[in-house]
Amino acid sequence: MQYALLIYDAEESPAERAAQTVPADVAEMLGRPCVAGWARLHAAGSATTLHHGEGAPLLTDGPFVESKEYIAGLIVIDADDLDGALAIAEAFQATRSNGAIEVRPVIEGRFHGA
Repeated sequence: MQYALLIYDAEESPAERAAQTVPADVAEMLGRPCVAGWARLHAAGSATTLHHGEGAPLLTDGPFVESKEYIAGLIVIDADDLDGALAIAEAFQATRSNGAIEVRPVIEGRFHGA
C-alpha cells in the first residue's frame, strides 16, 4: 500500500529555500526501495490557490490557510500497513530538528476518465 508523507516545516524565504541542499542522511533515506517518489516544494508564498467563486474561479496568492507551518514537500512510500508507514515516517522525522510529518494513505487505482 502507498502512503504520502506530507512534510510540514516553518515558512522560509524563497532565497533560504533555494539555498538548501538535501542533507546526506535524508538523501540516503530517499534512495531506499520503499520510496516511490518525492518532491520538494517552493516556499508557500509562491502558491496560487484556486477557489470556487460565484460563476467564475477566484485566484488568490499563497496557500489557502494561514499557518506557522506549511507543506514543504511530500514523499510517497510503499509500506505493508500503517505501522510500517509510521516507522518510515519516524525514521525521516529523526533527520529533522523541527516540523511535522503527516502520514496519509494514498487511494490506489485510477479514477474513471483519468
